Amino acid sequence: MGGVEARDWAQQAAAQYERMHQQYVGGARKLESLIDELIGEEEGINYLSATARAKDPESFLSKASKPRPDDPDRPKYDDPLNQITDLVAARIITFLVEAVDRVCEVIEAEFEIVEHTDMGAHTRAQGVFGYASKHYLVRLNATRRELPEYAVLRNLVMEIQVRTAVQHAWAEFEHDIRYKLDIPPDRKPEFDRRFLLAAALMELADNEFTEIDRLYRELAAAGDDETPRDLTAATLTTYLTRRYPDAPHAKTNHYVWILGILSDLGVTTEEQLTELLQGIDSAAVQAAMTHRFPAGTVRRLDDDLLAAKGSAYVELFPEEERRQKILRGRLKALARAGIS
Repeated sequence: MGGVEARDWAQQAAAQYERMHQQYVGGARKLESLIDELIGEEEGINYLSATARAKDPESFLSKASKPRPDDPDRPKYDDPLNQITDLVAARIITFLVEAVDRVCEVIEAEFEIVEHTDMGAHTRAQGVFGYASKHYLVRLNATRRELPEYAVLRNLVMEIQVRTAVQHAWAEFEHDIRYKLDIPPDRKPEFDRRFLLAAALMELADNEFTEIDRLYRELAAAGDDETPRDLTAATLTTYLTRRYPDAPHAKTNHYVWILGILSDLGVTTEEQLTELLQGIDSAAVQAAMTHRFPAGTVRRLDDDLLAAKGSAYVELFPEEERRQKILRGRLKALARAGIS
C-alpha cells in the first residue's frame, strides 16, 4: 500500500468513525457513570474527578494516518476502528497516592484487564523521576457485557488512566509544551532538565501530602473526646478519623449525606453519636461484612449504625435498592455473625 493509498485508507476509517461518533460519546457517558458508581457511590473513595470522553474525529484521523515506523508508506493501523484503543477513555484524578491504589484495586476487580502499565514503576526502574500515572486497557466484565445498557461498550477496548492531582498537572503541562511546541534541538536539554526537576518536586509533593494526611490522622486520634461539639461535615470528619484511624477518607459529599442520616436519627452532637455507638464492636462488624475492599470512614459508620439500630435503620431509606439489596443483605450478615 503506497503513501496515498494509506492516507485514503485512514480517511475512509475516519469517515466511518465520524458517522459512529455519537455512539462513542454515549459510551463515554456510560463509562463515566459506571466509574463514579464503582469508586464513589459503592466504595466511597475520596477522588477529585472521574471523566470519560470519546475521541475527537480529527484526533482519530491524525492517529489513523500514522505510518509504520519501519515502513512510512504503510499505515500503522490496518484496522483503526478496532486497533486504536482510546476511542473511549477515562481519567480518574485523586488527591493522595493511597487513593490511586484503591481505585486501581476497583478497576482490576470490576473490569477485564487487557493491559496494565505502571508508568511510575517504569521511571523508578530507570533511576529517574517522571510521569507516574497508571494506565489500563480494559473491557467490560462478562456480566456487564450481557446488559443492554452497556451495549455500545460491549466489544470495546477502553483506556483508563489513574493519577494524583499533582501528577495530572505535570502531565498536562508537559504534554502541552513537548507536543505542541517545536523545541529546537539546542534548547531541548534545558527543557528536559527543568521537566526532570519538576517531576522530582511532583514526587516530593505527593509524598508530603501523604505525610500530612498521616499527621492529621495522628492529631485526630489524640483529640479531646470529652469536648462536646455539634456535628458538622468538618467535626464529623475528625470524629470518624478518630474512631476509624485506619479507614480511608470519604468524599466531602458523603459526610454531608451521613449527617442527614444522623439528623433523621436525632443525632446532632458527637456525644449523642458516641452514646448511640456505645457497645458496637466496629472490628467485629467489619469482619461480618462482605466488602471487597477496605471500607472508608463513612461506610464504616453506615455499617455501625446498621448494627446499632437494625431494621429501624433500614427503614430510614426510601430507595428500594438500598433497602432490599444492600442494607438487608448486610443485616443478614450481621445476624449470621451474631451481632444484630
